[in-house]
Amino acid sequence: MTQGTLSRIAIAVTAAAYLASHVAVAGPAVLAFGLLSQFLFILPGVLIVRAMAPASGWLAPLTIGAFVGQALGSLVLTLLWITGAHGVWLLLAAPAIVSLFAIPARSLAGRWTLPATALDDAVALTVLLVIVPIVVGLPFAHLGEISANGQDYRMYFTSDYAWRRAVVSELAKGDVLPINPYFAGDAMHYYWMPHVFSAVQYRFAAAWATLDELLTIQSIWVDAMFVAFLYGMTRAFRVRPWAAAAGVTFAVFASSFEGLYAWWDFARHGVPLAAVKNLNIDAVSRWYFQGIPIDGLQRVLFYQPHHALGYVIGLIGLMAIALRTRAQDAAAFAIAGICLGLSVAISSFAGLMVTSGAALYESISLLRAFNIRRALVHAVAAGVPLGLAVALVFALKYVDNNGEVVEIAVNRLAFHDFWWVTLLSCGPVLIVGAIAIAINWRHPHGVGVFGALIAASTFFYFFVNVRDHQDVYVGWRVGHFLFMSAAVLIGVLFNDLPLLSANVRRAVLVVALLMFAAGVPTAAIDIYNTQDTTNHNEMPAGRATLRLQPDDLQIFDWIKHNTDPKATFQVDPVARNPEHWAYLPAFGERRMAAGIPISMIPLAKYERASAEIRLLYDEQPLLAYERAVRAKVNYVIVGPHERNAHPGVEGRFASMPDRLPLVFKNGTIAIYEVR
Repeated sequence: MTQGTLSRIAIAVTAAAYLASHVAVAGPAVLAFGLLSQFLFILPGVLIVRAMAPASGWLAPLTIGAFVGQALGSLVLTLLWITGAHGVWLLLAAPAIVSLFAIPARSLAGRWTLPATALDDAVALTVLLVIVPIVVGLPFAHLGEISANGQDYRMYFTSDYAWRRAVVSELAKGDVLPINPYFAGDAMHYYWMPHVFSAVQYRFAAAWATLDELLTIQSIWVDAMFVAFLYGMTRAFRVRPWAAAAGVTFAVFASSFEGLYAWWDFARHGVPLAAVKNLNIDAVSRWYFQGIPIDGLQRVLFYQPHHALGYVIGLIGLMAIALRTRAQDAAAFAIAGICLGLSVAISSFAGLMVTSGAALYESISLLRAFNIRRALVHAVAAGVPLGLAVALVFALKYVDNNGEVVEIAVNRLAFHDFWWVTLLSCGPVLIVGAIAIAINWRHPHGVGVFGALIAASTFFYFFVNVRDHQDVYVGWRVGHFLFMSAAVLIGVLFNDLPLLSANVRRAVLVVALLMFAAGVPTAAIDIYNTQDTTNHNEMPAGRATLRLQPDDLQIFDWIKHNTDPKATFQVDPVARNPEHWAYLPAFGERRMAAGIPISMIPLAKYERASAEIRLLYDEQPLLAYERAVRAKVNYVIVGPHERNAHPGVEGRFASMPDRLPLVFKNGTIAIYEVR
């Protein structure tokens, strides 16, 4: 079979897989709109990298440039957004502005050693991209699945998705700065920049496109870009195409022993192996051993395109430092600073981590050279855009000034059963990665920059904590950086196998295959569980699948067509916590006077406000009315949760029809207007 025939078959299979994945999540009109706007958004980045690396062929522009376009486009779109420009024309204006940077980018040609396109790149990358439909095809097809019984969302690591819905629907309302939908009178303290693109789409297309459609289309695109970037990053460190593809495949599918451990544990206790369907499989190290959970890259693909964007643009900044061709280069460090600054603005904590890794790497290099002038030049060049990014973060009010968000302290959870938890969470990658380091240290590929990133991440793992996330937030970011770095290290190992003796080569391959086989069950179980909306069993944070009942969907439809998008609604956030924490902002697309959001910190003020607002369900009618007025609540909802927690509440509200009139009622839910 010729190279051309193989390439055509690979392209046909991959195209069919992506077509099926897209058709399963959206209708034709939404697909056309979503795909075209996403393509236009990334195209300028491809042109910019093409101008910077004209001799590299298509590989670097496609695999690296796509995220450059997405990140710069998000920045420009946000700056336009906060000026009050909210029309759909922004989806053309932002890319047009970003594309202008391709002109000065030509002067940067030759400053980096980017990978040149090889003959096998087209087939290797095309085959590798099938990872995305394999991982997210079924989970996205079943996302928000509607049946006669209601609408189902598998609440299996979908907190990111529920929060993403809430953020996008709030941004689409057009307030500058966006309002906190969980705390009246407050700004949204969250890194919302990467969601402005979806907000512009939804603001324009809400009448004929669902939010689920728009978000899943974008996720598929970003996922494909993410896998392509891992491939391009690995190729940039002198790794051949198929070795790079193998390294990325290993890092995505075989990061953890947790699936294998769960099966073994069930077998020795006589538990049916099918019981893994009820496990948060990539958090076994947390639930079984009280350690910090480390999630695999498949979970980035599921529901975290915003983190993927923050990770990648930060890693591009890291590469801008590591792959520069000149020892002293202010321009290269300015570009690195821009990329790292964008990472901070897009996914703040991850950006802080990757910036620390970059600083550590360059500091070690400077110590070796002991060049003070170079240190000052690079510090200023990178520091200016980083400083502007930090200023932007504060200007957009990402940080809640009412309390500490990050604390520097020993995280005792990180030390608990550290060796066993670490082996369980990332054993396959650690073992094969250690072999790669042991074998290839004499054949350097310039991968020391990933050592600096891992060292910085390790410090964060043990000594930096994000409050109100049960001491586990850092583990998710550390794990993802570890596995992305491992894709390169393992790719280097496979690349250099021909340099080894036959016996060593066979031993390495056997170990790698065994580790891959031992790691795959975790990803396989995770993929199955994420798409299984038939599982309604009880989990620690509610049922495995969140079902919005037909009555819920009916009131959401009534709310959408009969109330102001900026109206404030209220449920009892305490009675509905944690299963329905996103009930109104994410699915009803309306604000609350007070709620308990699991993604907002510090959490104490939300808990206090929620404890106060729920009193209106128990107070005498006039006092309840006055409390609702003071909280600027427009509508109060009484559903099964409120009825069970507050007996007689409907009778109390009904006694004040002039001030709390019943404006809607179905079989299980009543809505009262506060006049």
